[in-house]
Amino acid sequence: MTFLALTGFLNFIGSAFLGTVVLIKKPRRSLNRHFFYLNFSIAFFSIGYFFWQMSYKSSDAMAWFKILCAGIILINVTYLHYVFDLVDRYKQKKMELAVYYFINAIFIFMNFNSLLYSRLEPRFGLGLWPNPTMLFHVYLAFWLWECVYGLILLLRNLRVSTGMKKEQIKYSIVAACIAFIGGASNWPLWYGVNFPPYANVLIVVSICLQTYAIIRYQLMDIKVVLTRAGIFLIVYTLVLGIPLVIGFRSNFGLLSFIALFILATIGPILYPVMQKKAENMLLARQREYQRILHESAVLMLREHNLGRLLKLIIYGMRTIVKVEYVAIFLNDKDECCYKLMAASTGAVFPDGARFGYEDPVVDLLNTQKRPLMYEEISHLFNDHIKQSIHLLVPSFIYNTLLGFMALGEKKNKSFYTRDDLRTFDILSHQTALAIENCMFIDERKKTQDRLFQAEKLALIGGMAEGVAHQIKNRLSSFSLASRQMQTEIHNFRAKYPDVIERMPDLKEIFDSLDEIGELMIDNVKRTDNVIQGIVNYTLRDSKNNYFSDHPFKEIVDGAIELAKIKNCIEELPVTVDVDPGDTVYGVMRQILESVYNMLDNSYEAIEAKKHNYKNLDERMKYNPSIHIKLIRRPDSSIIEINDNGIGIAEEDKNKIFAPYFSTKTSYKSKSVSGIGLHIVQRMIEENHRGKIWFTSEFMKGTSFFIQLPAKNNALNAAQ
Repeated sequence: MTFLALTGFLNFIGSAFLGTVVLIKKPRRSLNRHFFYLNFSIAFFSIGYFFWQMSYKSSDAMAWFKILCAGIILINVTYLHYVFDLVDRYKQKKMELAVYYFINAIFIFMNFNSLLYSRLEPRFGLGLWPNPTMLFHVYLAFWLWECVYGLILLLRNLRVSTGMKKEQIKYSIVAACIAFIGGASNWPLWYGVNFPPYANVLIVVSICLQTYAIIRYQLMDIKVVLTRAGIFLIVYTLVLGIPLVIGFRSNFGLLSFIALFILATIGPILYPVMQKKAENMLLARQREYQRILHESAVLMLREHNLGRLLKLIIYGMRTIVKVEYVAIFLNDKDECCYKLMAASTGAVFPDGARFGYEDPVVDLLNTQKRPLMYEEISHLFNDHIKQSIHLLVPSFIYNTLLGFMALGEKKNKSFYTRDDLRTFDILSHQTALAIENCMFIDERKKTQDRLFQAEKLALIGGMAEGVAHQIKNRLSSFSLASRQMQTEIHNFRAKYPDVIERMPDLKEIFDSLDEIGELMIDNVKRTDNVIQGIVNYTLRDSKNNYFSDHPFKEIVDGAIELAKIKNCIEELPVTVDVDPGDTVYGVMRQILESVYNMLDNSYEAIEAKKHNYKNLDERMKYNPSIHIKLIRRPDSSIIEINDNGIGIAEEDKNKIFAPYFSTKTSYKSKSVSGIGLHIVQRMIEENHRGKIWFTSEFMKGTSFFIQLPAKNNALNAAQ
């Protein structure tokens, strides 16, 4: 086997194998498919080249030569096809590409009909070579144009491309130059010039470089690759060259073998040292900011405020790494999504942006568990976002995705290297610990606030019992005095009936005093009921301060009683659609307070609607109603409270749960605080992990819904 045959064999193996690997990696990606077509053409050329060099008969050599020439023609047109796709001009160049395919098809026809060359003849001991015709000169000019045209397109797009795309084009330019040098080294022998085409082996080198550009181009700077190659050539040129020079001068005596032994020993030691020194010089800026990032992780762990921590992370990315955009998404268990918590200036992600647990982005991060580059994530975003986001860095805690950081392009237009990814991967774990620490501290503060609130309510409850006892003592005195007065009047009437008959004024006074006494006793009873209702609310059994199953009918009855007491009315226009056996899971006192607030608001909405009617007939026709029902689901219970009151105006709907906001009309007391619904929302959503929402239409009514998780779901959410 000759060396030229060996180059054809190596080119065939390399192109067939690497082209298939790239296709299998991402078969749906058009760039990978077009790269495969290019490598198929190279493999077609190379297998023909191999058997042409191995043929000793002119007829066999001619048959294989026609195959290799067809491969040459296919290489250039598939190369242009690949370049058009790489520079994102494939759709605009479809018609032009069709013309190139048509012209090359004509040349292939000429090739198989022996119109490009006449016969094969031996030359310089390098095999059988053709005699070109005039048509071949035309083809050679066209071949040269295709090579130059592809390079021009790559160079033009190199100037306007940024980041990873720019780096990929750099690799493609270097690979194309190497491949064309290797292929063009065959042309001199066509014209009888004694120039052995040993450079033909460079074709497989270009294939390897191009494959790296497609699959792993984002992990290594082209400057580093060329520097490594240059150092390798320098070192091993000296290692092999010096012994050869000595050998030629000393007729390959002992001195040359000693020199070879010494240099071959020093070479493997010298190469990594020189490589490390060169890379440190090239990547000095990058290594510096990686060092600063590692040191800044210590500062993050000292920060206990989540808001300040996120701002610190963004500031570090912007000033140290110098990225154009940073966005941080954190897990929101209540809404089952990853919500945008902080971002640098820029409108890449809108305010309130979120990714659900089932979103492809989240699914990919959970699957890969590593930083993801532009090539891996670009298909998951729209055009605006994918042009701005070049890296996603996830943060995991105990194999659970806590959140992720989206990074834009670097300001110097360089791309993220393998060292960058390693640094961000380590940094993400430290960031996750810092964020979890802040979230734990925030949760502890909330727990302390809830405990303080519970202690305050318990204290108020204890005070209420003492105050109620004192008030009841006074009420008992009023009741006894009234009864004593009535008894004295009754005894006087029985003892002196004739006096009463003779003095009508006295009889009228006694009747009036008797009515006053009865009225006082009736009010004492009512006041006692009010006091007892308040005591029952504030001093319920201690189990009502903890999560448990509670009869919903009992909660509704207690809320109705409190609403009647608060509004000083005998009855509420309320209907209850609840089975006696229905229960809800939660803290009874908080659920009771929530239902009471809803009822109180419904009653006030009804009264507001009455006052809104200016016409007496309309007011008389109005039939106020409040309806309470419980909807049971496998995973939750939904309390629905609707009324036909005045409703909520459209401009107030987004403020209804805001603290210190109230829709109470002027006929009510000015002491309204406007924090009732805000507190209810916190008790339901923060304490019970439930939801509260409403629907309303002004002048028609409002429906409030409180969703409480079932016992198992509530326990899982708490964990």
